[in-house]
Amino acid sequence: MRDFLKKWPVIFTLFCGVVPQQAAAAASPWQETDGARLRIVAEPARPGATDLRGMLQIELEPGWKTYWREPGAAGIPPQISLGDDAAATVTIHYPAPEWHDDPYGSWAGYAQPVSLPLTFAAPADGWPASLTASVFLGICRDVCVPVSMDFDVPIDKKKSNAMQTLLIDTAFSALPASDSDRLSIADAAWTPDGALEIRLHRAASDTDPQLFVSAGSNRPFKKPVLVSDDGETALFHVEPVFDPAKAGELTLVVTARHGVDAVEKSVTVSSP
Repeated sequence: MRDFLKKWPVIFTLFCGVVPQQAAAAASPWQETDGARLRIVAEPARPGATDLRGMLQIELEPGWKTYWREPGAAGIPPQISLGDDAAATVTIHYPAPEWHDDPYGSWAGYAQPVSLPLTFAAPADGWPASLTASVFLGICRDVCVPVSMDFDVPIDKKKSNAMQTLLIDTAFSALPASDSDRLSIADAAWTPDGALEIRLHRAASDTDPQLFVSAGSNRPFKKPVLVSDDGETALFHVEPVFDPAKAGELTLVVTARHGVDAVEKSVTVSSP
């Protein structure tokens, strides 16, 4: 123990010399709002790389929430736009959310700190020294607060940063998987009364699965209703808040979660 204490000042000095640099590299400064703080982390841009990974890190305070890509009857889904000198496009990926019910209705999202993985695409003239991103989303408690923030993220670091890479790897590993033996999205079709019917196959469990459906912000759905479940196959009906006959063919993002398992699939359905 005495030998360790003698070495501790050296260990502490090395730790302080390494960790602050890692925490700052390839990350924007934290920005704070009511109920949360946010930042964007991005891996360094490699010569010749056409895309790079990043994440929007949302540290929610207890009792606060934010939303999935399709939040339900009310809510603001996350949106990110890039400056003219940054990457051409950015894609937001979402871990499986949870359904929550409160006095204002049902909503799909996150009531704990969450990191949304991001994929940035390179502009035609190559990567800039930093990415400029504008974020708009809802951070809510009793009342939803629209939050707008601008971030500047350096991506011209010559060396990979182990801490930032671990954070990004963890965020991407939390995304829903493809269908598995334990949980899979079987099919989707319109019913005669205008609801979307989606069938899941799941492993036996005492808990009910949850389903989430998104067809874009202008074609919202109500919270899916579990209409039958025999322990292996769960059948959901999802009511659209639009006229499906006028929508034409739809490409849906269907996400399911059951216990620790979560899967996601893109499903195309024709107009009824």
